[in-house]
Amino acid sequence: MYLIFDTETTGMHPNSAQLTEIAAIAVNPNSWEADASVLGQFNEKIKLGEEALEVIAKQRENPDDVKGKSVQDLLSMTRYGEQGREYGDEQEALDRFFEFIDSFPNPLLVAQNASFDLRFINVRSGGKLPNHSVLDTMQLMQQYLIPLLKTQSKAKEGDPAARELLNKLYVKKGNWGYHSTSMGVVSRAYGIDIDAWHNALADVQMMMEMYKNVVATIKRGLGETPEDDVDISREQGRVLARQKRRKKR
Repeated sequence: MYLIFDTETTGMHPNSAQLTEIAAIAVNPNSWEADASVLGQFNEKIKLGEEALEVIAKQRENPDDVKGKSVQDLLSMTRYGEQGREYGDEQEALDRFFEFIDSFPNPLLVAQNASFDLRFINVRSGGKLPNHSVLDTMQLMQQYLIPLLKTQSKAKEGDPAARELLNKLYVKKGNWGYHSTSMGVVSRAYGIDIDAWHNALADVQMMMEMYKNVVATIKRGLGETPEDDVDISREQGRVLARQKRRKKR
């Protein structure tokens, strides 16, 4: 079974920031040929600790010293402060999340940019994160979806559907651009509603629908038999080379 999860936080670094929400949906994917069967759901909001409140106070006093998004910006973006919800202790929420994971046999943990969420959870819990197999949807798209679409688009006969989807994933930044594997960009390209993006439970639901579409695209593109297989190794090599160069920086 798959356990698809997401977190929201007060910052990028778990040693100086905290979790504000953890959400997960456990599913039997049914080979993603139909809607996945939901086996369980987890969603907990976490109250701000003293350290986070102190950071917010300091940032309000010295807004010019803030680099990037402030804690208050992140809280607003993730819709923190939802009425009618209980906000619990971070460690207790983590312990309950681990209990939720352990209630399923051999779960595959699925997350977008999984290394961020897993590192945050592990650091904030003091190293209690259970050891399970992990699937990173962002890595899947970087190493399979984008290379496949580029290969199909560059083929002699071309592939209009691949070219159209690839164009939808293109993000322009000034004089340059790139093909994005951001969950919001990819979901929008597939026509998935992104209005609730950056709310943990909504992100999990969006991730599940996005993953189903991505898997279907890859399956169709790579073919059902070896004879139909599309060789994406050249484009994959370029992706891996870029990732290797980034790690060296």
